[in-house]
Amino acid sequence: MNSDSQQVFDIVSGNFELQNQDNISFEELHFILSQRIGELLEKNVEKLIHILYRIDVNQRKTDDIFNNPSKEEIVLLLTDAVIERQIEKVQTRRKYKTNG
Repeated sequence: MNSDSQQVFDIVSGNFELQNQDNISFEELHFILSQRIGELLEKNVEKLIHILYRIDVNQRKTDDIFNNPSKEEIVLLLTDAVIERQIEKVQTRRKYKTNG
């Protein structure tokens, strides 16, 4: 069975257009995703916001994050928010799969 980090990567890789990775750790996932989020923040904020909406990251949380004056902090906080939301999805799917 895939680890949680691999499942999260599998979910976000399509949305963020990331290259496939096998046996990815949370540290690697965080690094790769933060690089991509930073790139989108610099070059295509609209696309980044659309992705965050599509993958259901809490809008109030993202609004608070975007109010941060530091771009580096925005990138790290958005990365954390994306990963946290996807972990919630993985855990919810697991719960209903085993109880269903």
